[in-house]
Amino acid sequence: MKKVLFKEIKNTIQGEWSGSLEGSVNSVAEIEQAQESDLVYATNENYVAKINESSCGFAIIPFGKWDLNCPYIMVKNPYFSFAKILELFQEKASSQIGVSSLANIHPSVKMGKNVSIYPGVFIGESVSIGDNTIIMANTSVAKSSTIGKDCLVYSNVSIRENTEIKNRVIIQCNAVIASDGYGFVFHEGEHYKIPQIGKVILEDDVEIGANACVDRATFGVTRIGAGTKIDNLVQIGHNVEMGRGCLMASQSGISGSTKVGNFVTFGGQSGSVGHINIGSKSIIYARGVATQEIKESSKISGFPGRSHREELRALASARKIPSLIKNVKKMMKHLDLD
Repeated sequence: MKKVLFKEIKNTIQGEWSGSLEGSVNSVAEIEQAQESDLVYATNENYVAKINESSCGFAIIPFGKWDLNCPYIMVKNPYFSFAKILELFQEKASSQIGVSSLANIHPSVKMGKNVSIYPGVFIGESVSIGDNTIIMANTSVAKSSTIGKDCLVYSNVSIRENTEIKNRVIIQCNAVIASDGYGFVFHEGEHYKIPQIGKVILEDDVEIGANACVDRATFGVTRIGAGTKIDNLVQIGHNVEMGRGCLMASQSGISGSTKVGNFVTFGGQSGSVGHINIGSKSIIYARGVATQEIKESSKISGFPGRSHREELRALASARKIPSLIKNVKKMMKHLDLD
């Protein structure tokens, strides 16, 4: 990692500074493993108390009355501030500012300023690409698609025809955007494929994880709302409409035509059936499945999905079943009923 000066840190995040401004850090680390050249952060007093036991060179901590052996800055949200500092260390995706001669680009493609296209990329007819967008090796962008400004598309991504990608979107390796929706009709003993002629729209600041799939609409639009972040190995069915700021952890999925509100969270391996509405600010906990309409700010667990508290009570009761059976057997034996 590169050297980051204390002055850069002070200019990047707002807070109350303590200690010298003359100095720098070379990397970040967990508190227990930190060395003199490392920056650490703490979100509560338990972690702050461990900082003086380490050798760290700088700390980001919450507001409070602290006495630390190293320079530090007190901030309102240490985790967010830490994320901002990580941006100073982050190695930017290398941009060659130009088009590789090994890319296959249709003559009708329109490109903005400072676009970078890596070797092995295919870009089809009537595609439009905005300023400062980077498309890495072996990615395919099919005809009539648009990609906005400041996007980053990693290697081996497949973007099918008529896809609309807005600005500052990040798509990780091997993701598939606008593959055919899973639609068949049973007719005369066979499953007949329903043509999928709709499109996918990824709004501003969306991130799609590695090996995630967003299916195109049968007709109309599959839409991922602005600021939504989708983890690796996630499946979004055809005609799903997701609101703003949603989070989807790995191996979760949403079945077709479900409408998801704003700031909904899906835990790992969670999901929903199709054709339902999930209210804004709801949480579907890990392995939970929404099987019916979900009201705003609900917390859902289990299968079929129910109130998180109800599910926890049921699980707690289930743990008592072995001892309950044992006691019943003793009673039956005592009463000569076994």
